[in-house]
Amino acid sequence: MNCQNYKTMTEEGYSLCETCEMRLAGTLLRLARDVTPLHDSLDATLHPGGHSPVRIQTATPPTPIRLDVLDLIDMLDATARELWRCLDGIDALDWHRDPRMEDLEATLIACAGHPKLATFPDAGLYMRIVNNLARKVDLALDPPEQRREIGTCELCETMLTAGQADQWVTCPVCGTEQRVQTVKLRRLKKLCWDDSKQGRAADIAKAFTDAGITLKASLVRKWAERGQVARTPQGIPYSDVYRQVIAGQLDK
Repeated sequence: MNCQNYKTMTEEGYSLCETCEMRLAGTLLRLARDVTPLHDSLDATLHPGGHSPVRIQTATPPTPIRLDVLDLIDMLDATARELWRCLDGIDALDWHRDPRMEDLEATLIACAGHPKLATFPDAGLYMRIVNNLARKVDLALDPPEQRREIGTCELCETMLTAGQADQWVTCPVCGTEQRVQTVKLRRLKKLCWDDSKQGRAADIAKAFTDAGITLKASLVRKWAERGQVARTPQGIPYSDVYRQVIAGQLDK
């Protein structure tokens, strides 16, 4: 039978098998190791760069704190404290008996080495929670190389990023989940409805194509040569290109 995160039934619940117990302890120790890099990456001027953050220069100081990482640290801290209380059988409301550790790294290490790690109630549940947190930490410290800006959040105007295969994106500030294609279309709409927005033919074609409307830069240049769209020293207006697209001129 495949492992279902338990091996025997105790009076209080299922206990983890030896393999899962080792995996859970290992994940907790890895999270303890990642606490310092997580704190280091709070500054948005720090490129995560795996577990060795390197400072890079940005164009517009001061830089905001990475709220997504701050929320992740808080979530990790709350989970570690709760897990420690579960292992020691301490009621969360009984703060007199709660040997609270202020050091998150020490708390994670203590949980990993606790003798009841595999046998306390809800061990399987906490294994899934810890694994999920570990995936989020890995994503925060080692973000995919192909992630790029796609547009701003509908609610708080925070710039969002997504990978090529992502269909949904969650705002790191307000937590709103939005469809990637909708964010891209909303960004294109803002560009096209503002007559002052101008750009190179290649940039305009890329913005339309990213939003799901395939447009070649060579066609935009052809429109400019024919006088179908305006051309200024600052570039070609997005609004002019949009009028050509909705007029059905993509193949002309």
